Amino acid sequence: MFINSRKKSQKNESINFSSWKKSSAIFKYLKPYRWFYIIGLITLLISSLSSIIFPYLLGGLLGVNSSEKEAQFSLTDLNNINSLFILLLILFVVQSIASFFRIYLFGIVTENSLRDIRENVFKKLIGQNITFYDENKVGELQSRVSSDISLLTETFNTTLAEFLRQILTVLLGIIFITFISWKLSLIMLAIVPLVAISTVFFGKFIKKISKQAQDQSANSNIVLLESLNGIRNVKAMVNEVFEFQRFKKSTDKLNQLGKINAIWRGLFAGFIILVMFGSIIFVIWNGMKMVNENTLSNAEFFQFLLYTVMIAASFGGISSLMGTIQKAVGATERLLEILNSKVEIDIKNITNTSKSIFLNNIHFKNVSFYYPKRPDLEILKCIDIQIPIGKQTAIVGSSGAGKSTIAQLLLRFYKPSKGKIIIDNQNYLSYDLINYRSNISLVPQEIFLFGGSIFDNILYGSNSANSEKVLQAAKIANVDEFTTQFKDGIYTLVGDRGVQLSGGQKQRIAIARAILKNPSLLILDEATSALDNITENIVQDALNKLLKNRTSIIITHRLSSIKDAENILVLENGEFTENGTHDFLIAQKGAYYQLYHSQKYSIEN
Repeated sequence: MFINSRKKSQKNESINFSSWKKSSAIFKYLKPYRWFYIIGLITLLISSLSSIIFPYLLGGLLGVNSSEKEAQFSLTDLNNINSLFILLLILFVVQSIASFFRIYLFGIVTENSLRDIRENVFKKLIGQNITFYDENKVGELQSRVSSDISLLTETFNTTLAEFLRQILTVLLGIIFITFISWKLSLIMLAIVPLVAISTVFFGKFIKKISKQAQDQSANSNIVLLESLNGIRNVKAMVNEVFEFQRFKKSTDKLNQLGKINAIWRGLFAGFIILVMFGSIIFVIWNGMKMVNENTLSNAEFFQFLLYTVMIAASFGGISSLMGTIQKAVGATERLLEILNSKVEIDIKNITNTSKSIFLNNIHFKNVSFYYPKRPDLEILKCIDIQIPIGKQTAIVGSSGAGKSTIAQLLLRFYKPSKGKIIIDNQNYLSYDLINYRSNISLVPQEIFLFGGSIFDNILYGSNSANSEKVLQAAKIANVDEFTTQFKDGIYTLVGDRGVQLSGGQKQRIAIARAILKNPSLLILDEATSALDNITENIVQDALNKLLKNRTSIIITHRLSSIKDAENILVLENGEFTENGTHDFLIAQKGAYYQLYHSQKYSIEN
């Protein structure tokens, strides 16, 4: 899982060949746009060559003799001031055109590649199983994906192209200065090993701190999201100060890491500048001696000096860019962990098969279940039960008995730890997952409404349905009883998570979704437990229309709502202890009898 691999990655933070090789896999997203990228590289080469030729021409212009300035004009005469001036103008025009196309082409490649990365990351996240989200906090995933992709945007769009340009400038510059004076070149190049070693040394710490800062940034965003999502609880408990202190503690850690990161990057950049420009002074001193000894001309000296400054500036730029690339490597590793992860639903390869299921039988055959992280705590214990087709089956029991786990197993959010679930005489894991879940509707206690209108939220039950079917489903679910009170009717916006609607109104929208989907199996998981009696009666009326002649499983602790169920199962401590109709179980005077009369007594008093 993603969070486990992240913890492992923190144990070995050093930049090594394996890290670079692993991160290079992200470049496969450039492949569809490789011709744009190749042309961009060509313009980058032209731009770099223009930059390299500039010191040569400018050095020649500064170093020409007075007598040569009066010579007859010829564009190819590099000892003529007019020729050099015109050549410099031509060079600037070429460089400006090449720079425009370089930025434009790399921009196209970057935006297209990052769009593909974003879409593929979302495909992986939306296709993950529930266990993945049990082990990873949504806020952390959201923050990490957002910040890591933003970092890649900067790297692809600017850093990478600039890094290549600086590398080309250094390499071509070294060739030119070697051609001008190999003795001075050796003096200057003597510092390269020192720069290379320091790059590895500083890079190790920069990457380590950058990863820690990104992780801490994700933690800060988790606090932010939790506080805002639970804002009503925060205010009801008067915990504004507490939440601020939590957030402040997290941001203070992030601030401290940022400062440490700045220190290391500053030390690295300062060291490179000291070494490079110190070497320039040394080169100038030696160059002046060679000019005085007539072993180097004035023009060659100016050319060498300009190239040395350009190479030094490029080395300084490379050191800064390396820090950004180090951070991008860490971001890429985390994105690749998501992109390479296995999913339960592959969005690319969804087949539109439509096969009816739940036609013959539902059989829990010696099923046991425990969560992978808690194998010592068995939720369901070797249950063996048949659920009749076309009838209402209620599952009752105290909190923590394992009722909702039954629903989650049927939805294949989890798999049985032992035993198997047989649907229509075959193992339910053998069915195509998309088609399987298309035959089920779940109406939970906590209804999640998406941003948009009431109409849009009902349509979520079947995106291919037409307006007539949506309005019909709304009418059957008694949604129209409250939408008529709104100015925009069924097209009223629900607000964030349906904040503008009551619990009962949300439940009726969820029921309308289920009606629109028209499933073979309906699961109601405490669908009316949080409603008052009046609202429950309205919602129950909508549910009765939905339950008619349909295989349904009603999970509840409110026994008054399932008296008419054709089959009632009593679940205690992960085991079914009783089953039968309401009248039969009352006559048995067992666990169901005790639960029913306990609730009846509470209501009467």
